Amino acid sequence: MSGEHLISDDETRQFAEGFLAASPWLGDAEWKNIVTGPNAGYLAAFDGTFPAGAVLTEGQKWSWRVSFSDPTGTKQSLSHETVLKELSDIVYGDHTGSEGFRYMRIQQWFTEPTQARRAIQLSSSDHPAICQCALYGKTVFPAGETEKIFGKKLDLFEDQRQDGDQATDELNA
Repeated sequence: MSGEHLISDDETRQFAEGFLAASPWLGDAEWKNIVTGPNAGYLAAFDGTFPAGAVLTEGQKWSWRVSFSDPTGTKQSLSHETVLKELSDIVYGDHTGSEGFRYMRIQQWFTEPTQARRAIQLSSSDHPAICQCALYGKTVFPAGETEKIFGKKLDLFEDQRQDGDQATDELNA
């Protein structure tokens, strides 16, 4: 198993899929199978695609890349390597306060033995958090399940809202 990541391509791809599913404003998502490893670029055609029958050499492997447009129209892309790097930064980085609290579930998931880790799932808010940090260096927008305190999302402006306010209902849903 030398040279293989403990976190598989399938696991990181699930993070990217969860991110895209929670982010309907991202457009033009295009998935590609790519080859990674030493001299992998030499296997690519002029358009950057890899032929399905490519013969891989030692240290090369099939992986994935997804490209999409963000709301500003900027092309972005994620791959196994970018997601894995950010996952490592979340696990081993120095996070304090609310950021550290938010990453506790990801950190515990990461430290589980491989078989146990693959049997449990991160929440739908963890996938976008990992991918947003990989792209932007921080969480840009909340997605998926939101952390709730005592069963209700913290609303610091609750006393200023009118009873029956639709925004409050959506916020606490």
